[in-house]
Amino acid sequence: MQISPATMKNIDHAANLILKGGLVAFPTETVYGIGAIASNKNAINRIYSIKGRPKKNPLIVHIHSIDQVSTIVKCDDNKISIIMEKFWPGPLTLVMEYKSSSLIHANARANLNTIAVRIPSNPIAMRLLKKVNRPIIAPSANTSEHLSPTKANHVNQDLGDKLNNQTDMILDGGNCKIGIESTVLDVTKNQVKVLRPGGFNIIKIKRYIKNIKSDHIENNNKPSSPGQFKKHYSPRASLRLNAQKPLNNEAWLGFGPDKIDLNCKFKMNLSKSGNLNEAARNLFSMLRSLDKKNIDTIAIKSIPNRGIGLAINDRLIRGASK
Repeated sequence: MQISPATMKNIDHAANLILKGGLVAFPTETVYGIGAIASNKNAINRIYSIKGRPKKNPLIVHIHSIDQVSTIVKCDDNKISIIMEKFWPGPLTLVMEYKSSSLIHANARANLNTIAVRIPSNPIAMRLLKKVNRPIIAPSANTSEHLSPTKANHVNQDLGDKLNNQTDMILDGGNCKIGIESTVLDVTKNQVKVLRPGGFNIIKIKRYIKNIKSDHIENNNKPSSPGQFKKHYSPRASLRLNAQKPLNNEAWLGFGPDKIDLNCKFKMNLSKSGNLNEAARNLFSMLRSLDKKNIDTIAIKSIPNRGIGLAINDRLIRGASK
């Protein structure tokens, strides 16, 4: 599949393709998404098909303004409105009660009575959304259960042979700034739940909502948001977590200063300075690089479980699951 630079002309062309029922891969601040009109059943089903994604796994709806929220969901909670005003656009997804008058197709929300919504901050994504001016569903642009794409060529590696140069497009907007998917909050009940830790630190919200439940949530039967399957974000190689050093024939993915005597052929470091934001940006890309080395196991040094480290560890735990 041809990759197109995200010029204004190409973004406008991509918007026209989406409006005609095509699929467009585009960057957000988190990862690359594969987008389609959220009311187009055929385009939605095609995304499920090319990703190999179970249809019980709902999709996130992307919009460009808070004004669009009232056309999609029921939201009369003042606290939630404040959160949207303060933290959108950004890497925060809210699961809210679906409004039956909305044109979002049932397949996009896996026939649930809730729907996940966010406004991305990436300027390419925002221009595309404004040009289309209709809600777009945009799951990560990769094969289901595989590592998420943070570069345009990652999209091409996973989905390029399933896309059509006449009807579809891959927009290249460079590396994703955050590199980890959005944080997902279920705000349908009095107790807000973190369904997926991600690129947004929920500590920022706690001055507005005190009662937030944060667990490592797994739901293989009826997930209410992406990222709840036990196995997800997986390379071909096995992952050995919280390793002190690589064993024979293992690749090494370090964090912080590495020991001088690392005895392995393939090694990379998420952040030699121990910066968690840098580690998040590098996570999926480095795992993809090591996975190409024809090794059976990648040993990964422990990651501090704070800030965006919570999201990194969530991805690694799911990536290591069988």
